[in-house]
Amino acid sequence: MVYVRKSVWANGGGFSDPILFWYAKGVEALQKKPMSDKTGWRFMAAVHGIDKALWQQYGYYTPGEAMPPQSEQDLFWNQCQHQTWYFIPWHRGYVWSIEGLVREEIIKQGGPADWAMPYWNYSDSQNPQARMLPPAFASKTLPDNSPNPLYVAQRYGLGTVPIVLPAKDVTLEALLQPRFTGTGAGALSGFGGLKTGFSHSGQVSGRLENHPHNIVHVDVGGEAANGDPGLMSDPDTAGLDPIFWLHHANIDRLWSVWTRNPNHQNPTDPAWLNGPMDRKFVVPTVDGTNYFYTPAEMLDSTAAPLNYIYDEEQSSADTVMMVAAKAAPQAGVEGKAMADGKKAELVGANASTIKLVGAGAKTSVKLDQALGNQMAQGFKAMRGFATSTTPPADGAPKPADQVLLNLENIRADKDAAVVDVYVNLPAGENPEDRLDLLAGTIGFFGVRKASLPDQPHGGMGISEVFDITRIVECLEASGALSTDNLNIDLIPRKAVSEDAGITVERISIYRQEQ
Repeated sequence: MVYVRKSVWANGGGFSDPILFWYAKGVEALQKKPMSDKTGWRFMAAVHGIDKALWQQYGYYTPGEAMPPQSEQDLFWNQCQHQTWYFIPWHRGYVWSIEGLVREEIIKQGGPADWAMPYWNYSDSQNPQARMLPPAFASKTLPDNSPNPLYVAQRYGLGTVPIVLPAKDVTLEALLQPRFTGTGAGALSGFGGLKTGFSHSGQVSGRLENHPHNIVHVDVGGEAANGDPGLMSDPDTAGLDPIFWLHHANIDRLWSVWTRNPNHQNPTDPAWLNGPMDRKFVVPTVDGTNYFYTPAEMLDSTAAPLNYIYDEEQSSADTVMMVAAKAAPQAGVEGKAMADGKKAELVGANASTIKLVGAGAKTSVKLDQALGNQMAQGFKAMRGFATSTTPPADGAPKPADQVLLNLENIRADKDAAVVDVYVNLPAGENPEDRLDLLAGTIGFFGVRKASLPDQPHGGMGISEVFDITRIVECLEASGALSTDNLNIDLIPRKAVSEDAGITVERISIYRQEQ
């Protein structure tokens, strides 16, 4: 049987939809299982990540309770893949695993044998409610007034009720990325991320992981008034929230959409197809056995053992791609591919580490004047060619360089911040009125863990790369581009406390030939 995953909003997003009612009943059954049961809710959440102190604080772990054998913890737990080209395929196997466990509990209770995990398409421009947390997750009770297992108290959002995601946080520019794998070293990170080994906590996110994935996590989880992060805001607690799985089903669906573009190709590198070599991916199955898998086995969702498809997947692919193109990135020419082998070149950087506290921070990136002039001349030549009525004797000029903004070694003591990054924002202007200058948004999801010195990268934090070609091109065309420096504003959605410990070690500008 091929199971069909349907939109959470297909029948109103509430418990009148049998899919959501039975999801609640299946989750409830899994939540009753002990921590030591690898087919239980808490065990599966720990596969993504576990911080026992946070779990204890929120009431999900009691010191002294029965735990799985240490060998099982070492095999399964703290396995989620982030800041890596394995991010997408690892999560596909992970969602498939919980889907089977929930379905099994539903069948035991007399529910539908064809139940499949719904997805939350918060980017659906045809649905005015798409960005709102579905009602089934906001209600504290089920229709019979019993406690709702889909509701969690530690889901703070942006401080409003109901939780509604900002429109700019769920745009789909990532689908316009031509390459799955990024090149790194100052260049773009690709649709799926950079080539790595096993990466539970890495440095640079792929475009899909950055936006909308990370930002939606934080928009939903948020933080309490005392600064404690919501479950969805931290990778070590995110899997405890039932909305997590619908969010990741949607991220998985977007991979399917991206793949349907005939110009897009998943990696063929054996290191990706058969990797990682340093630690194998593994999830529990319904019968209690362990399923080890590789990205190669995740490529076709309709094949065994996955056996699922998304509703209207074929017809929706073109629609989603058109929506992505219309919402073209303020900052980027995402559809332009970099020529193979061309490295990014540093054009300039700011002078010192930035500490982000309160309403924001500013810095100036000083540019190498010769390289800055070359960038500007490239845009000027392209503009002259586009507006000329007489073709030049030597043909079209070469494409202008792609301009890339790097925020390097972002560290934090807490997750849950959302920070917008602007280029040359005029003093006194409302940032929301100048989205044309928005380079990108950083959702602080996993930054805390990446900042810990005992992590694989030694506490170097994460880095983000934004394509600001379009911004720089428009600044040059309007006469507002300085070849000496670019000004960068970091503007958090809410005031950042001192104890958040947010710093950015360096902000730099790179260029790369196209």
